[in-house]
Amino acid sequence: MSEPRLFYQQPGLNTECYEELTAQGGPGVAGDVSYYLRHAQRIGGPVLELGAGTGRVTWALAAAGVEVVGLDLSEAMLERARAKALDLPAAVRERAHFLLGDMSRFDLGRKFWLVIIPFRAFQSLTSPDDQRRALECVARHLHRGGRVIVDLFDPRLDLCLPDAPPDSEPQSVKHPASGHRVVVEIVARTTDPLHQVLTEVWRFKELDDAGSVLRVEDERLTLRWTYRWEMRHLLELTGFEVVAEYSDFHESPPAYGQEQVWIARRS
Repeated sequence: MSEPRLFYQQPGLNTECYEELTAQGGPGVAGDVSYYLRHAQRIGGPVLELGAGTGRVTWALAAAGVEVVGLDLSEAMLERARAKALDLPAAVRERAHFLLGDMSRFDLGRKFWLVIIPFRAFQSLTSPDDQRRALECVARHLHRGGRVIVDLFDPRLDLCLPDAPPDSEPQSVKHPASGHRVVVEIVARTTDPLHQVLTEVWRFKELDDAGSVLRVEDERLTLRWTYRWEMRHLLELTGFEVVAEYSDFHESPPAYGQEQVWIARRS
């Protein structure tokens, strides 16, 4: 097997089946679209989404009448986001714009009332310096009083130990184009507790109706886990006032090992 490629960076089974995988739910996505939409409608647009991916959230906001810009580092994901426009009304298409860019180093030359970073995308920044730069970029792109919503997972300490095993079962979805079964499993995992970084190798296998393997692709996912107190300090350090902190998109109180859903206002 060749060296795993970077997560989401090339067209393949991961990007092709992204929507089907996220549709299976999980704490990082359960109820998130309606949550971001509710805040966008209350605060008003325009909205900037960082880590927009295939436009799962972006297009939902645009369909509800919100002007939104989606920025992502993966051209492969953005190609799938833009392709969705073919099936949407012209008015919706005009409200959504997709840009290739790094969330820790961007300058769009405009300001927004709301910035969202859904589905743990902030954790793809694997150093505190990059995390700080990203939040500084967010602050520069927000009107005074504008808000940012960030979703992360709250780290479980037993999974942060060196060589902690993957905490997941294989997933299976139907490929949206071929109809074949695609099996996804984590085949390797390493952790670096000193730098709070985990690296996993995800294997994607497409099977035909007889169960024969048609494609196998390995991708490497690297994330940094961030503790609650650390995230609070990062937000305050970069010019934000924490408005609320929850453990899910139903606004449950903070809870160990669940999600971190942060809402902060530019001071």
